[in-house]
Amino acid sequence: MLEALRNSVNSWIVKAFIGVIMLSFAVWGVSDVFTGYRGTEVARVGETEIPSQVFRDSLQREIQSISQQVGTYLTMDQARTFGLDQRVLGRLIAEAALDDEARRRGLGMSEAAIADSIRSDPSFRGPGGQFDRAAFNQFLRATGYSEAMFVADQRQRLMRRAIGEAVGGTAPAPDVLAKAIDRYQNEERSAAYVLVTADMLDQQPEPSEEELQAFFEDNRSDFRAPEYRRVAMIPVEPEDIVERIEVSDEDARAEFEARADQYMTAERRTIEQLTFASMEDAQQARQQIEEGDSFEAVAEELGVSEADRVLGTLEREDVVDQAIAEAAFALEEGEVSDPVDGTFSPVLIRVSEVHGEEVADFEAVADEVRQQLATSRAQGEILDIYDQIEDDRAAGMTLAEIAERHGLPFREIERIDRRGQDEDGHAVADLPQADQLVSEIFETDAGIEADPVQIGAEGYAWFDVLDIYPSRDREFDEAREDVAEAWREARVTEEVNALAEQIADQIRGGASLDVLAEEMGLAPASAGPLTRGSTTGDFGSAATGRLFTTPKGAVAVAEATDPLARVVFQVTEVSVPDYTPTDGDRYAERIAEGLSEDLMGQYIAQLQDELGVSINQRALRQALGEQVDDF
Repeated sequence: MLEALRNSVNSWIVKAFIGVIMLSFAVWGVSDVFTGYRGTEVARVGETEIPSQVFRDSLQREIQSISQQVGTYLTMDQARTFGLDQRVLGRLIAEAALDDEARRRGLGMSEAAIADSIRSDPSFRGPGGQFDRAAFNQFLRATGYSEAMFVADQRQRLMRRAIGEAVGGTAPAPDVLAKAIDRYQNEERSAAYVLVTADMLDQQPEPSEEELQAFFEDNRSDFRAPEYRRVAMIPVEPEDIVERIEVSDEDARAEFEARADQYMTAERRTIEQLTFASMEDAQQARQQIEEGDSFEAVAEELGVSEADRVLGTLEREDVVDQAIAEAAFALEEGEVSDPVDGTFSPVLIRVSEVHGEEVADFEAVADEVRQQLATSRAQGEILDIYDQIEDDRAAGMTLAEIAERHGLPFREIERIDRRGQDEDGHAVADLPQADQLVSEIFETDAGIEADPVQIGAEGYAWFDVLDIYPSRDREFDEAREDVAEAWREARVTEEVNALAEQIADQIRGGASLDVLAEEMGLAPASAGPLTRGSTTGDFGSAATGRLFTTPKGAVAVAEATDPLARVVFQVTEVSVPDYTPTDGDRYAERIAEGLSEDLMGQYIAQLQDELGVSINQRALRQALGEQVDDF
């Protein structure tokens, strides 16, 4: 279950959920006024209490909902790890603030409005579109509500919505903001440019020993040796154990007979057809054939070539038109059908060849059957191996001992860093599920038994961190090659940037970019039209970003797609999209929603400050199932 939970945490559903948690705290907030009173409520906002049972029920529904999304039931500890308890409490406090405000102002909601709201909910409608009492009752059972509880909850929801609409529901989207967003999203720019590279330098810079020493001292932290870990591993997938699984001739033959349809070639027929404008025309052509004309003669009369009339050699299921399929597979070889009312037009069908179904000989496919059966058994054996390894680990055996005992693949990686690389900077080869495995390795301490990592659909990789080699400062001699390479890159970047700025200054001074490029033997190029965030060729994200901060006709220098190269560009075109309120409507709704949420968040925060929020930590801990001592 823990493995499923880990995998679920990486899904977009849970990432979005965690984002909602952070947003809820940003919007609702929880006051830090904590008291030690011993009431049965977990919190109080003004005169409105939040009973422990309400908190427990709300938390349980939240756990149930998230459990359904991640595919495994969350325990209370796991729910608290995700912050569900704080999320639910924050929401209940915000709702209590609105309820208290409604009571203070004497606001109410009529029974008719509540009934209309329930009847109009699409979730409770039957096939005819009307309110369905059975669907409503099923919802109540699934969510754990009684009807009275749901009506009371609906009353509060409607009241809160009414307050929310009064506070932020009428916030219009400012026309100037919609226009600015429209321009930001759709403005296009183009530029002429030249690419300045390291090849244009007179000579590649070479460092002296003193320069390297000084560069190393100034950037010592860049040359630290990363943390490495020594790891033992048993990776097991079905293909790793399939060779040791024996499949007898009797088992293979039984498997072949049980799955004979998979080794059978279905009947195929070469089908020809002639299409007609009407059923009468088709019947007339069929009459001609009965009177002695050949199928080919009728086709020639219609101007249909052989290539046009042959559908192909097909199995029944490959024929798209089922009427044609039924007719074709009912004919004898060479026979012409009566007119068929096809999906698209009336047709005459002829079957020119019949290839009967063929069943493969066992001996011809015996090796394939054995391999498939061995693989299937290996997949089942993986679970037995899983239990054996877990039992052996619990008994204190090392992975090396376990691998030897069960004849499993074993591997020891001498050193691996967080990037999955060895000491030479090369990727450690053949790591199963590399990203997840390396991440798990660096989340586990030496000597701690970690959960296996699932690899593929059926396999697992067990690992133990044997040693940890902490990150450390390297001495100059040890890091010299890396220092020299970094020094050259830094100097090349400086000189390329200086040359690009010289070219840019000449263009700013009046020189033509095209003429200057020709004099320098460069190839002028163009980019665009580009929108913000788009890239093309030498124009990476850095160059595109600079393009949109440079006025039309102005010249700028930016990093190219190659980080050691620079683009010197001149903005040639700025295209601002035409804007009308209609065009802005696609932004207006989102803007209005954002403004409404901001207003509502500020309103609730102000309410909580005015009303006061107190949290009964003792009742809260009891509601979460913690042991609380009496004192």
